[in-house]
Amino acid sequence: MAHTPFGYQIENGKVVINKEELKQLQHLFQAYLSGLSLANAAKEAGIKRNHGGITRILTDERYLGTDIFPILISKELFEKVKIERYKRAKKLGRLNKKQEETPFEIPTFTIPTIDIKHDNPYKQAEYVYSLIESVVT
Repeated sequence: MAHTPFGYQIENGKVVINKEELKQLQHLFQAYLSGLSLANAAKEAGIKRNHGGITRILTDERYLGTDIFPILISKELFEKVKIERYKRAKKLGRLNKKQEETPFEIPTFTIPTIDIKHDNPYKQAEYVYSLIESVVT
């Protein structure tokens, strides 16, 4: 069974609003928009979650309301936070854009016929490596 999102609780088999967590949730959104970091906004709102947990809260579209979940956050506030998160990520270079892939070529080389056989495998390897004639890149 999935975890009940922050701000909701189950009563008599139905999802209802947890009024205390709703206040914290709204405070979190406003504190983040005021310029506080994720951690500081959560701390100020009284929410004890790690960075990833706060990110999931700020990006959870269920707060906008669904057939099951009542509305906790206005679409306008949710969109403002979404835009702010994008601005901060862009400023910090964290947009995870794919970098151009540089072609990778496997170097090849040639070795002439091996004429000498050594009993010592290390000596044999040294000898064979010394015969490498060219590296093509």
